[in-house]
Amino acid sequence: MRKKIFLVLVIVLAFVQGAYGKDKAFVEITSFHKDVDISKVGISDEVWKGVAAYKQPLQRQFLVEPKPKEVGVKEVQVQSVNDGKYIAFRLTWKDDTKDDLVRIANFSDAAAIQFPVASEPLPEYFMGEPKKPVHILYWRAWRSKDQTDGVQTVNTAYPNMTIDMYTFDYKVSGVGTEKTQVQKDMFIPGRAAANPLSVAHKEIVEEASAEGPSTLKTKPVENTSADAQWQNGTWTLVMRRPMTVTDKESVQFKAGEKKPVAFSIWEGHRLESGGRKAVSPAWAEVLVK
Repeated sequence: MRKKIFLVLVIVLAFVQGAYGKDKAFVEITSFHKDVDISKVGISDEVWKGVAAYKQPLQRQFLVEPKPKEVGVKEVQVQSVNDGKYIAFRLTWKDDTKDDLVRIANFSDAAAIQFPVASEPLPEYFMGEPKKPVHILYWRAWRSKDQTDGVQTVNTAYPNMTIDMYTFDYKVSGVGTEKTQVQKDMFIPGRAAANPLSVAHKEIVEEASAEGPSTLKTKPVENTSADAQWQNGTWTLVMRRPMTVTDKESVQFKAGEKKPVAFSIWEGHRLESGGRKAVSPAWAEVLVK
């Protein structure tokens, strides 16, 4: 009987050691130090050649509603480099269609990288938990299109529509017709409410925080720049950011340290948005060299 109990304890301990913890003996992702300016590194730069890619498995998000019945992206390849001041992550995944248009009933391709603000105690990997926030770097394909082709509007989404006149959008000039942008924005509800989706942004990556499912909040900072490219059924995304920033609620990186990390991918043609996404099954880990 004692032998059976001992065997059970050994199995349990082995399982616990296999989960993420401070005594974990292996590193899944390595951010390699390179003597180049990482703040300007691009998608196809030479620096990525020879950098080992970690194959991060993904599964459907199944913890909260809305959740997908199945997801198409089952894997994302991750590479990382740094120069001691900036760190970059390069994500590559398969997606047969490019979904980057802003229209009614359209859904955008997207990707996110998540880090805990503090690793001890480690929050739940799925969106964090109360008083244990996570920092999320959230890219959407439509923001890349905005950056390259100009901000998408109702006119660009529906070029053949017919309207009489928008409020304060007069085709003639004269006394009483000149209005400030602030006055015009009063009749654009999204802008009037300061909806982050309704205003132009400097960067194509939204920085957000969360303390559990359905608690996502946009952060008033834009420290992460990015480039994205869809080609032959594959998305490639590079995110760059300073290793340290003044915002205490943002992720900080330091050479020699390990940082928990998780990933999410959305496919627009599968109507994925919000909780309907492919996610990491648990925290992975990146070692900054």
